[in-house]
Amino acid sequence: MKKLSKIIVIIAFLGLCSCVPSNEEKAQQMAAEYLKGELYHFDSYEPIQIKIDSSFVSLTSDKEAISLTQEIIHLCQSLQEYAQNIEMAESSMDIWTPDAYSLYSHGEYMRAKNERDKNQRLLNKTFDRIQTLIEKIKARQSDIKEGDFKGWKVYHKFKSLNGEGSMALFGEFIFFCDKDFNLEFAYSKEDMDAISKVIEAVLSSDNLHEFGEQLQESYL
Repeated sequence: MKKLSKIIVIIAFLGLCSCVPSNEEKAQQMAAEYLKGELYHFDSYEPIQIKIDSSFVSLTSDKEAISLTQEIIHLCQSLQEYAQNIEMAESSMDIWTPDAYSLYSHGEYMRAKNERDKNQRLLNKTFDRIQTLIEKIKARQSDIKEGDFKGWKVYHKFKSLNGEGSMALFGEFIFFCDKDFNLEFAYSKEDMDAISKVIEAVLSSDNLHEFGEQLQESYL
């Protein structure tokens, strides 16, 4: 009878263990819950791959550093716009170089010059802001304890219909979770790759010029 009781207890214990979801199942459930609010047609959602890695404290897993980096990326896009506007304005200035006989050409020249000067000011302010953000990211590196176990980094590939519901597209996301697979934040793999490249450029440069060169090399 005692042996039978022990067997029953063991079977019951094994039954309970079998009900505990695996890490892959926890990660899959977490990803699906997040994507419910992101996908146009969640009913077409089809998971393809889940990959779980340990996540350690670093700038590329730090929410504050990532937020600062995202601002740099946005500002770099603005820099390109301002530079293009300056180039177009200077081309117009060359065309409308004023002479003593044309008030019209003088007016067009001044409009182009004002546009050039405005975008140059915006360009300079943006450079200053990027420099400030770079300094903040480097200061953040000193504040965090890099290398400590933080939780989990989950890569997830899936398939779902596009906005029109006419074509199935593949998607890739990176999720950062605590040790219990509670979601902390998530980004598309494309965005996360860009963030990682910018952070690497920040850490490997001593000034804004070097940062620009490092970033250019990363995207070649």
